[in-house]
Amino acid sequence: MPPTSGFTLRYEDEATGVVASVFRDVRARMQFVPAIFKALAPDPDALVPAWLQARAIYDDPRAGEALARLRERARPDLSYRPRGSVSDAVVPFAQELPALLLIVTSLGLALDGAVPLQPLPPPELPPPGEVPESPVPEERGEHPLFDGIRAVYLTQHVPSMYRALAAQGLLDEPWLAIGPFLASDAGEDLVAGVYAEAMMQALCFPEFAFFGAESARGILDQFRRALPRNLVFALAASKG
Repeated sequence: MPPTSGFTLRYEDEATGVVASVFRDVRARMQFVPAIFKALAPDPDALVPAWLQARAIYDDPRAGEALARLRERARPDLSYRPRGSVSDAVVPFAQELPALLLIVTSLGLALDGAVPLQPLPPPELPPPGEVPESPVPEERGEHPLFDGIRAVYLTQHVPSMYRALAAQGLLDEPWLAIGPFLASDAGEDLVAGVYAEAMMQALCFPEFAFFGAESARGILDQFRRALPRNLVFALAASKG
């Protein structure tokens, strides 16, 4: 059964033209191409400004403090200690998710008109070419736990972190340990606090507001809901 994401993901091996250029630029900075950009890839007019806004924030030296605040705010107080294999599989996501949460929150502020849109800067992208293969495996089909993840997240999209764990046969342990917390009142309170912190930090970058693709609002809304939960999960599942 194919995954029910609510949108089409374009993977690295499917990227051509400007999408390949964006993906190559992403991989020059990040360990993998995040799903938000794969979801926007079918619409380059949405993908390019989203990435230019993301790149500006990612490259800004002020971002380091914002990311540290997000990590601190999102760390849950759970007794769960993951196996080493689980922790190793989640580490790339734990490293990138604070930036992705900040970026997606900033994209939402621009799309919502909370900060005024700025002129789009020159893209200055690398030429199209082969995108490096992702070092992170991903289950592109279904898994018995995916419906439960969708039910907790209230999204159609199953985040790449869970697909990576599923591809390595490692999903059951961390989801059964952390999923009930995310579904609880305490988990929802923590997630709300993380999102509030992300809003506060994203407002510190009003000069980077290039994304106004109303056609992509449905996609962005799913990632705005997912990413605070992803960060809480990743921090809990990557503890040594």
